[in-house]
Amino acid sequence: MNCLISTIKYSITKPIQFKSRGSIYKSFQHFHTMKRDIHSSISLNDTELKIRNLLVDFCEHYNSNCEPNKELVLRITGGWVRDKLLGNDSNDLDIAINHLSGEEFASRLHSYLDQYHPSLTLKAIHTIKKNPEKSKHLETCTTKLFGLDIDFVNLRSEEYTTDSRVPIIECGTAEEDALRRDATLNALFYNINQGVIEDFTGKGLDDLRNGILRTPLQPLQTFLDDPLRVLRLIRFASRFNFLVESETLESMTNDEIKSTLVHKISRERIGVEVEKILTSKNPEYGLHLINYVGLTKSIFNAGPFNQIIEANNDKDTLNEMNSCAQNLSSQLPIVLGLFPVFQNTVKRCNLSRFHEAYEAIFNDKQLKKLFWLCAILQPYESFSVKSNAKRVMRTQMVEIILKEGLRFGKYEFDPVSTIVKESQLSHEILDRFFTVPEQLQRSELGLYLKQFDKYSALSIVFNCFNDIVQEISYLEVPNTLPSPVPVNPLQLDTSVITEYVRRYECLLDAIINQELTEVHIMRPLIDGKTLSKELSMKPGPWMGKINSEILVWQLDNPSGSKDECISYVKEILPKYI
Repeated sequence: MNCLISTIKYSITKPIQFKSRGSIYKSFQHFHTMKRDIHSSISLNDTELKIRNLLVDFCEHYNSNCEPNKELVLRITGGWVRDKLLGNDSNDLDIAINHLSGEEFASRLHSYLDQYHPSLTLKAIHTIKKNPEKSKHLETCTTKLFGLDIDFVNLRSEEYTTDSRVPIIECGTAEEDALRRDATLNALFYNINQGVIEDFTGKGLDDLRNGILRTPLQPLQTFLDDPLRVLRLIRFASRFNFLVESETLESMTNDEIKSTLVHKISRERIGVEVEKILTSKNPEYGLHLINYVGLTKSIFNAGPFNQIIEANNDKDTLNEMNSCAQNLSSQLPIVLGLFPVFQNTVKRCNLSRFHEAYEAIFNDKQLKKLFWLCAILQPYESFSVKSNAKRVMRTQMVEIILKEGLRFGKYEFDPVSTIVKESQLSHEILDRFFTVPEQLQRSELGLYLKQFDKYSALSIVFNCFNDIVQEISYLEVPNTLPSPVPVNPLQLDTSVITEYVRRYECLLDAIINQELTEVHIMRPLIDGKTLSKELSMKPGPWMGKINSEILVWQLDNPSGSKDECISYVKEILPKYI
């Protein structure tokens, strides 16, 4: 099927031409200004106002009995300030203290409330506990005021050494605390005592207003100190649709950062950031940033488990694994270029069943995350490796990447590895259906769907999308400057995409018409105990094979009775004993 290219003009464009199969394709690099309105001051809701008034009263009480240079100043830090200025609610209250430790402050506050607000002490303050230490020097205390969780912690400074990614953390000034943050717009403080916003970097408010992400200090050193900050900034970009400042973006491409992400940053921390990117408002933008700065292979790999793979597999297997990894980076621009066209086509074409399945996936954070994991890791298909020298059975590489490389759980690696694997191994079933639907037996379609458990709709939407990806895989897509607004470098004729969607619409029609939507919960009509009794046989290896046959019979005979099923089993039993 030939993909036709349509011409679209943009007001601000930088054309990039590339050739493929004798045709010239045009891509456009967009430069969008993301300027937005932000509040000039912070408006507190009723609960926040109660908290502020209480803390101000306590500070005045405390400061009346101490030296001027030891007076308490409290500041709300980080995401709460950013979110409030953007007009969003936030329950993430982190309060930084200039002189006392978090534990000392919480203890003194507790005593103050006991004396002056005893009713509040009983109702509003819960256990004040010391969090597990993130450094050897400072503690964080968590408590509740008026129903909101609040963290109390010192203002702090950080110093990194060359042999460790864990910083030495000490008490610091408000400016030092602001400069250690990952982005200027996360370095804004709300001074509780004075009720004002403080921007110690001098850029936080402007960057928030202009939709710009940059580091408070020199970006390369900031990222070398903690390479996870690269992913944090990408996560904020995909969450808020912000642009990454050019020097900051360029620093993200540093080779040492890529190496450190693989070898020195815990895979759990990487997995947490990846999950937040994939469940964000704009995951495709986050993925575009990841691929643009060359971090795809550094993130989506087996992590330290790679040593076990190398020790247990031959050279050919390892070469194939490396080839698949290379294809991740080369295929992702096609995936990201296609997605906005696919999305718009699904929403505009009058194919209700597919549209409903699509909306169900992308309105659910977990399913949306699974879709993107499938799309990213598809180049591995059914590729597997030996993961244990003592076991003959091989493990899907997709499962290893998700389980060991990103520390995701079975609710991620089970469905994703199955869908990606079967997109190759079981596609013959789909091909037969699309060719002559009537020739595909109900049992064949039912068993195909059953292997995906409750994720059959996800598998259908992904397979449709992936079919188009493979159709246009010959295209050489430029890795253009990422933009929060989808930029389609492929300019495909949507009638081609509509035809693919129409195929899968027919498949969904067949599933509903044949009453296979709940096939994943279908169990054998006859349980093992009844089966043993009716056949006068002890349970054994034969039972699993017979149960599989029973499911096939049930699917092809949806109105069949238990007696009819037992008669069928007696006919085929000699083949299995």
